[in-house]
Amino acid sequence: MSSGYEQIYESLIPKLSECDLLEVAERLDLSPQQDGTLAVSFLGREYAISSRGVNPTDGMPVNVNNRSVLAYYTLSKGVSEPALSYVPISYLAGPGIIFNTNIKWMTDPLGKTFNGDYVTFSKTMGRLGGVFNGKLKTDRYSWLLKALPKIPLQIIYNDGDDEFPCEVQIFFDKHASHFMEFECLAFLEGCLVRAMIMTAKTGDTAGWV
Repeated sequence: MSSGYEQIYESLIPKLSECDLLEVAERLDLSPQQDGTLAVSFLGREYAISSRGVNPTDGMPVNVNNRSVLAYYTLSKGVSEPALSYVPISYLAGPGIIFNTNIKWMTDPLGKTFNGDYVTFSKTMGRLGGVFNGKLKTDRYSWLLKALPKIPLQIIYNDGDDEFPCEVQIFFDKHASHFMEFECLAFLEGCLVRAMIMTAKTGDTAGWV
């Protein structure tokens, strides 16, 4: 029996079969391939998107939520360019969505994983395609990551001290909600958190779920 997450992905496949992939490629800056698939880089791995689904080209296992995020992105009707201005995901919650801006449970594991270890954090970001964006005040380091074409992120590493623990913050481009609904962006954030933790542990962006 399929899990709830697998059922979400499976429900998206029939919609992909109805997509004009060439139109999607032009609008979302994806790369059309000779076999009719679209190529996209996501969290340090290459994927092929077709009318039959989403698959990593390396043939290694992948979490089903990664497939869903890429399917939702492909199905997006959004037309926009990145604002290159970044906000917490809570700012992108639409009307009627109750979201406690003080809840940091999704990113809390990152602070524990990279506590006192900016070297591992920086290596992890590099493996996932991140680019160093400068040191901020009080031992804070900024990185930029193109999670998907049109959806850049800012990740800030805040080194801990005797008073405050290490914290890693994820900020979304202000226009990200033009391409994905809030719930899908939350899926994307979860995929990124998992990828950062597992890449730090294994030294690789693939081979784990």
